[in-house]
Amino acid sequence: MSTVTESQIERVAAAPATEIAPRRRFLCHCLKVTPDEVQKCITDTNAETVHEVTRSCGAGKGCTACHCRIKDLLAGLCDDCGQSKRRCLCAAQTV
Repeated sequence: MSTVTESQIERVAAAPATEIAPRRRFLCHCLKVTPDEVQKCITDTNAETVHEVTRSCGAGKGCTACHCRIKDLLAGLCDDCGQSKRRCLCAAQTV
C-alpha cells in the first residue's frame, strides 16, 4: 500500500482545476464527436431525437453509451455540469 506524501497533496492543491478535472473532449468517443459538434447539429437540423442526431452527425452510432448525454443536450442541459443552460456557470468559468 502506498502512502500519499505531503508534497503530493500540495501539488494537487496548487494545480489549476483544468489539470485536476479536464473537460471531456468527446461526447461520442467511438466516432470522436465533440459536444460542440452535437450542439451545432441539433441547432442546424432542429433535431428532436437521438436518432435524428445520430443520422445527422454520427454521434451515437457506435456503442450507444453517449445516448444519455445526447438526450441531455436535446433537453437543453449543459454537457459539463448537467444544469439547465440558464443556470449553468461552466461557460463563465472557462478561460
